[in-house]
Order: sequence, then C-alpha cells, then structure tokens
Amino acid sequence: METLELFYPRITAQAGGYTFQQGIEIEVSSARDSRMDWAKIRFTDRFKPEISISRLEPATILLGYGGAFDEVFTGYVGSTYNAGSNADEIILKDPMLLLEGLTVNETFLDTTPQEVIRYILAQAGLTELKLTSTVYPARKRLSIRRQSGVQALDTVAAAWNIQVPYFCSGGVFYWGEQPEQTMTYTFEAGRNILSLARRGSLWDLETVSAPFVRHSHRIQVSHPSISGEVEVVRVRHLTNDEGFIRTHIYF
Repeated sequence: METLELFYPRITAQAGGYTFQQGIEIEVSSARDSRMDWAKIRFTDRFKPEISISRLEPATILLGYGGAFDEVFTGYVGSTYNAGSNADEIILKDPMLLLEGLTVNETFLDTTPQEVIRYILAQAGLTELKLTSTVYPARKRLSIRRQSGVQALDTVAAAWNIQVPYFCSGGVFYWGEQPEQTMTYTFEAGRNILSLARRGSLWDLETVSAPFVRHSHRIQVSHPSISGEVEVVRVRHLTNDEGFIRTHIYF
C-alpha cells in the first residue's frame, strides 16, 4: 500500500491571465447530485490586486504538496471582477456554465441520445467527453426549440424516458460514465481524520488538503464511529479561519 506524506499544502489559482499563490482563500464544492461545480477565490486584506478579469475567462484551482498538484476545479469565471468595484472575490463555475448560456434550436432525424448530446456539447465548445456505450433505439424525430443546453439535455432524457447522470469533472463531460479511479485512499482516526460528524443523512469527514479525492470515488474509512469502504457523494476544499487548507469528504 502506497503512503502519501501530506506536509506543506499549497494553492495555485488561475483566472484569466493571472496566477495567484498567496494572499488568497479558496472554496471549492463538487457534488454527485449537483450538475455544476463551483468555486470562489477570495483576496485577503493584505493582498487585493489591481486586476481586471472578465466573465467566461478560463479558471483553475490546484492544490498539492511540494511540486505535485491536482486540479480540484476547472472552469470559467462566472461574473466580471474588477478591484475598483470593491469586490474581494471571484465566483467560478465549471463548464456546465457554457451549456447554460447556449441556445439549442434544432430538429434531429433518425438519431440516438448520444448523437444529440454530442451535437449540443459541440455547440457549447465542449470537446472532451465520455458518454455511455449503452445502445438506445433511434428516434425518428426530435425537435428542440429555444432551450438552453442544460434544458436540451433534459429533453433528450425525457424523449427516451431515461435517467442518466451527467456532470463535468476535470474539464471532461461525463454522461452515464464515471471518472477513472486509479487508487483507493484510506482515512484513519488519529492519523489523517481531523473530525468525523453526522450531518443529516451524510457523514462529514474533515481531513487535511486531499485534492486527489473526487465525488463518486470510493475510499476506506477506519474510525470508531464507522469503518469500511464508502462512496463519496460530495467534496469541499476550503481555507479555514486560520488559513489552513481543509478537505471535507461527505459520504
């Protein structure tokens, strides 16, 4: 079993043409039942840069240790930022933002769900995608009139009477597929679990920065309250009041 030594976590945030590695706080939320990941970059009082960043400019947040980083957010600036407006944070949204801004007005003939979805994604400029290989019968005619990209995806599901989960992760659009998990990580009481509490129907496991854990991953938990392999349904990365990076894993 490989062991990762988690010392000296680091942040790199990029938005527009800017890169920030200090003087910022971050928050990232990614959930299996949410169609869009979102994030915030907050500028602290000691570092309020004179920058101008426009909506839809590319943005990423990376967390890591030493010189190795993992992307915990990939997407775009959700609203215009200008330091002169007294703003102190940037709101980011994942590539689903492009689908929300797209208008689909098309009729498809003798088509399958995957063919329609590929068309919609291409119109939004999304080229990295993984769609289920499940075979669905071709539909003779499907008309989509003046709908957003997200509404059009729901129309596809309704037309074939199917419920297929979809989301973006790492800049890739998944429809009925999951990102590949190459390792299963273990979290243990007294070692890398800072706290574990029940919040409604979910467990909230707080640990140090763990950028390698994504929703829908399976992890091992060893704790007096619960032990075994569990499936992650939500992940939050954030800087706390003391400035330390923490990851909350919900299962």
